[in-house]
Amino acid sequence: MNTPRAVFIVGCCSSLLAGCAGALTWNPASTSRSGQQVVAAEPIPRQYTVKPGDTLYSIAWRYGLDYHDVTAWNRIGSDYLIKPGQTLILAAPSQVVAGSVVRPATRPRAVASLSTSAPINAYTPPSGALHWVWPAQGALVRMYHPNNPLSKGIDISGVQGQDIYAAAPGKVVYTGSAIIGYGKLIIIKNSDQFLSAYADNNEMLVQEGDRVKAGERIATMGLDRDGHPLLHFEIRYNGKPVNPLSYLPPH
Repeated sequence: MNTPRAVFIVGCCSSLLAGCAGALTWNPASTSRSGQQVVAAEPIPRQYTVKPGDTLYSIAWRYGLDYHDVTAWNRIGSDYLIKPGQTLILAAPSQVVAGSVVRPATRPRAVASLSTSAPINAYTPPSGALHWVWPAQGALVRMYHPNNPLSKGIDISGVQGQDIYAAAPGKVVYTGSAIIGYGKLIIIKNSDQFLSAYADNNEMLVQEGDRVKAGERIATMGLDRDGHPLLHFEIRYNGKPVNPLSYLPPH
């Protein structure tokens, strides 16, 4: 793990920080006692019906789950495919079904992407430690805060249309805009434990199933909900957000 020696914050002002929410679901009717808006957390349903464009990874990402667990709870087969209309359990099953106790299956050692259209070849994660690079050039305008739902990752400002890069090698497991608050989103599986996400893109230059190298161009920068050009970037370890600055090199 690379721990940065310094964090750069350039051209950051309070008005920009207020607008650079990035990857958030806002409920205008939901306010704190101070009158400020708060994020309306999306509850995890007991079951979820797969929609066109969903992948296992995007479903797990939406509800903050580990995709390994979703795979195990649903006893997904060796082809690791999900289909539109399929019902998935999003919690550890404990009830008796059809006269037998449903028990979570053993986590698979390798999980392929679960595309709703065509199968994606099995992905062998890179061995050894991942070497991360910055996904965009620009000012760091929002920091990660573990207890703040507004800050599950970092926001990097820049110029609309500038290049966005893969922060580590891996396989693209989701491209789409079905997850509310993330705009055009790319999720890359970097290892069995790590996923990285690139939100608020203008143009996505990769497709599900593509293999990418660290530093490879994958998208162009878009605008956040307030019209500011930025990249919202997250890293998740076993389904949980972690501080990207603990992995990215000093900038």
